[in-house]
Amino acid sequence: MSSVRHPKLGVVVDFANCLPGSQTRIVSDQRRMYLDEGRQPWAYYGPMVAAIRRALADPSPEAALELAVAKVEDSAKHAHFVELQKGFLRWHEGFAGSLVPVGTGTWVGSDAVFDVAPQLGLRPAKGPKLAVQLYMKEPELRPDAAAVPLHMMRSVMDQVLPDGVPAIFDVRRGKLLLPSRRRSDKRLDADVAGVVAHWSAIWRAIA
Repeated sequence: MSSVRHPKLGVVVDFANCLPGSQTRIVSDQRRMYLDEGRQPWAYYGPMVAAIRRALADPSPEAALELAVAKVEDSAKHAHFVELQKGFLRWHEGFAGSLVPVGTGTWVGSDAVFDVAPQLGLRPAKGPKLAVQLYMKEPELRPDAAAVPLHMMRSVMDQVLPDGVPAIFDVRRGKLLLPSRRRSDKRLDADVAGVVAHWSAIWRAIA
């Protein structure tokens, strides 16, 4: 994979969610971002990720997020952050729970290796602990697309959050996506193999 050995799982989320015909453009954009530190997505969204963590531990989550939004001077980025703020607060109204430490893991396949680094660990008032990958992009994350990275996360949960469950949080929509119960592990294994092989073929071809 050339100079980038371990892309983050977020590239799979975006690739699985993209429309047919746009895969090459998506991977090309991802490669440029990974090779240009100033364009890396965690640099762009980092302040909002930090604000969400603070908001989950703050009795006034609105204030914690507003502070991050107010610091953004670029008008386009400000608009993005406002939408993320609104989506998070909609979800947070119905959430009862606390933060828990979450680790990192490595998903290893025959075609690629991905770092799995959920941004949040949550302990809901009811149910198992959650290792949460944040999704902050404009296109809505489709449940069928989320099923692929969720299955990949599930296979490394012993590294990330033992006895926990993987989740992806579509922040703009205020929607928490969990592993699908409608697909067998065999079907999900095949879905993951197909998506990763397709992504890897494009990544190598444009190197």
